[in-house]
Amino acid sequence: MIKFSPGVHFTNLHGTSFAEEAIAALENPTLSPEEVANTITSLCREVVKATPPSEEANGGDDTPGLEGFLWDIWNAVVTIAEEDTSSHDRLAAILPAIKAKGKSGCEGWRIWGNDFDWANLPVYGPAVRESMNGPSPATENQWIDYHDSSQSECRAALAGDPPTDSPASRAGAAARKRWLNLNAFLARLWALGVMDCTMYGISTMRMELEPYSLPPEKRPPTEAYGIQEIEVENAAIWVRIAGKRMFECREILGPKGNPNWDPQYGAAGSSGGTWEGVDGYHPERWALWKSIFGKIANEGGRQNMVDAAKVSVAASHRPSRALTICQQVAVVAMEQIEREAAPRSTDNEAIQ
Repeated sequence: MIKFSPGVHFTNLHGTSFAEEAIAALENPTLSPEEVANTITSLCREVVKATPPSEEANGGDDTPGLEGFLWDIWNAVVTIAEEDTSSHDRLAAILPAIKAKGKSGCEGWRIWGNDFDWANLPVYGPAVRESMNGPSPATENQWIDYHDSSQSECRAALAGDPPTDSPASRAGAAARKRWLNLNAFLARLWALGVMDCTMYGISTMRMELEPYSLPPEKRPPTEAYGIQEIEVENAAIWVRIAGKRMFECREILGPKGNPNWDPQYGAAGSSGGTWEGVDGYHPERWALWKSIFGKIANEGGRQNMVDAAKVSVAASHRPSRALTICQQVAVVAMEQIEREAAPRSTDNEAIQ
């Protein structure tokens, strides 16, 4: 069975055995995405049949048993993605297979006040959001507050240092792995058109890259709380995997650029540094990101991609080198995206 990350647990007591069977299908590499989708949707129907009508998760007209089963399945998808990058392509194929089920076999079901439709992957978005609050290091007994400067071993592991034998260091290394893997998975889902991750992409750049356009004393607290290596590496992951989407996107996620923006949704696209334009994606903002990556790479002493390749083996043991390699890769990826997109859009001529 899957080994859940801290904070992931079963929520539906009536459907636990069905959820375990569904999760086993998710983990079984011999099953095709269509077979996994058939298993999950079939077991979901069994859960609904087995759950007494009086068991209503949120009251109202929600279908009893449905929400708990969905939380279990989607939490498992998140956990698998966090633990194993080799699962990403398979999971990215399973989700569309589930979406393709639509309303078949679940006519009349309700979830959170809406008609149920697998095409919307109900509850999957909230399940992902629960895990997108930054790295979460924990030992067997407690969470580690790595914001505390006294947790130097945990912070060093989060930054990329090889873990030591201390529980805090091991927890930091595990949290780093889960955080970067999950972001890579979401970027892949966006790149493949499986899930709209415009908000996560812009939030990552705003919180984890743009602060480095400011002097150190003016940088705001960020999602990883000032651990530069993991912050900038994560931003580079989004550019490397979903850069084409980011480059071509023009979505506004805030009031600057959209006077009708509803303030209750916050402003995910607002500036995290020196950017003064719209609250969202823009060619000039892309150029700013590239310049920040370039600045960090130059400050780190990286000569070029050739030099970076020569020290790539040693980089895994030297976090500062790993960081600058990541930035050079990001810059090269961004330039490649620009070259491929330029012939198709005159808007991109502003990016040089």
